[in-house]
Amino acid sequence: MSRFVALPKGVSEETFARAINEYRALLGEGRVRTDPASLQSYMKIMIPESEELHKPSAAIYPKSVQEIQKIVAIANKYKTPLWTVSTGKNMGYGTAAPATRGQIVLDLKTMNRIVHVDEELGYCLVEPGVTYFDLQQHFKKNRMNLWVDVPAPSAMASPVGNTADRGVGYTPYGEHFLFSCGMEVVLANGDVIRTGTGGLQNSTSWQTNKWGNGPYVDGLFTQSNLGIITKLGVWLMKGPPPGGYFPFLMKFPKVEMLPDIIKTLMPLRMNQIIPNACIVVNAGWEAAGYFTYDKNGKGTNRETFYKGKDSLPPKVFQQIMDKYDVGAWNFYAALYGSPEQVALNWKYVSGAFKQKFGKDVRIITEREAKDDPIFEYRRQLMMGGSTLQEFGLYNWRGGGGSMWFAPVAAARPSECDQQMKVATEILNKYGFDYVSEFIVGWRDMHHIIDLLYDRTQPEEMKRAYKCFDELLTVFTKNGYGTYRTNTAFMQKVSQSYGQGMRDIHHKLKRALDPNNILAPGKSGITL
Repeated sequence: MSRFVALPKGVSEETFARAINEYRALLGEGRVRTDPASLQSYMKIMIPESEELHKPSAAIYPKSVQEIQKIVAIANKYKTPLWTVSTGKNMGYGTAAPATRGQIVLDLKTMNRIVHVDEELGYCLVEPGVTYFDLQQHFKKNRMNLWVDVPAPSAMASPVGNTADRGVGYTPYGEHFLFSCGMEVVLANGDVIRTGTGGLQNSTSWQTNKWGNGPYVDGLFTQSNLGIITKLGVWLMKGPPPGGYFPFLMKFPKVEMLPDIIKTLMPLRMNQIIPNACIVVNAGWEAAGYFTYDKNGKGTNRETFYKGKDSLPPKVFQQIMDKYDVGAWNFYAALYGSPEQVALNWKYVSGAFKQKFGKDVRIITEREAKDDPIFEYRRQLMMGGSTLQEFGLYNWRGGGGSMWFAPVAAARPSECDQQMKVATEILNKYGFDYVSEFIVGWRDMHHIIDLLYDRTQPEEMKRAYKCFDELLTVFTKNGYGTYRTNTAFMQKVSQSYGQGMRDIHHKLKRALDPNNILAPGKSGITL
């Protein structure tokens, strides 16, 4: 019986033991872990596959770029692949577990320096282990009037990790990669590069000018396994003056109203009257956010309303909407700027929706929302506030299973409506609920669908896998690309983008990582 939890593919136990000895000589015993207890946290997956398929062989914890350079040298020598994570909290996309069994988790949480924050121009330079919460505490401690755009589970997530996976948030800086500027990257051969103007000696513009000279390469290191990002520049928002932030909610009573909602909001969004990555949230997602415990520790969740294992009947959905006073669709957005700008833009926004929907829209501002916890959650998100509220989704159905299906839609009323109908039909076919939000980008929608299921039930795991597979197949056939996915489906998503893209990814991988040591399988790329 092996003394290791798992071994990398094609690596003998003897060879792996020699590699571990060299890693320990470099980092010390405490920063190279192979015992089952230490590796357990890297095997907690929410996707419908066996943990055996994603078991790591070890976890190592570097503290510097120089250590990472020496780590990749050892990895090349012994062909021990490295699965890099920053905080590993992307719950619906596979958490920190490697794509394939036997990889060493290169955990960068111990590289957690906020290298620099520039309050004048609004940017920062951070290492991978820095969380959004860490940044916000830094702003608070140093009395800086700065906001950073955050994803939903922001308190534990890393700006480096989320940007590298091309995640999104909810302020005007919601497209995270777009608002990043300058990377430091360790390549598979140990070389260190700084992108943009970072390669210039004594550069004064590394975090202010994205492009530098020559081909732009930053995108090669997002959703990829071509290098290890060790520092990232992030652009920050200046906090508006008092009265210059105005969050609001609009509730709509019918599912069929989605196309008209999109039709009304998109001109406002494209003209920057609504400047933020606003969201249109369905009743399922909204209700799950109200998950609470009573004084006896009993949760109010889906089972409170319906004991069946199939999808919620429309009548029960209506009961849930009535119970929590949520709309079939719930539109959250915010206005930013001077009080005068906000007041003028609010006239345009409220006027457009009142003219279109009349009494069929309920408009709620902070004054009407009072102490509503979900409004407060969204208010915080749209100003870059840290929160863990969204983890309530995972308590709604129970059983610890979750996969985020994330297709992109062109921001057209008909396309969003079609995606909603197709997704609902497929989910209901397999006994699951349509729980979703549309995050409104510049001209696109990130259609985030949370497939919640019970991982403790083998039959339900099988259904969840088949359901996700059919969602991906049907959406691809209809020309809807998936922008981000979990480790179980990275290969299939990669194939959906055509052989031409797969070929160029493969050529880049062979050129930059010929020994295939950096996260093989990430985004479906391997040798």
